[in-house]
Amino acid sequence: MKKCPFNFDVCTSECALFIAPDDINELVASRLTSIGVYDKSKGMCSFKNHALAKSREIFEKSQSNKF
Repeated sequence: MKKCPFNFDVCTSECALFIAPDDINELVASRLTSIGVYDKSKGMCSFKNHALAKSREIFEKSQSNKF
């Protein structure tokens, strides 16, 4: 069983939350890359991915609701 060290500096395949490029299909990887929340060549931590996606969603909603 993989264990996540919750180390913010390093997220590798040893972590259970790591999303490797081979773990997701090309379409999903391309869409996540196009909005800037995923790196196709390196992979990333799913916590970081979720945080970046939510930050972008909040930013877009705040920009569209301006008077």
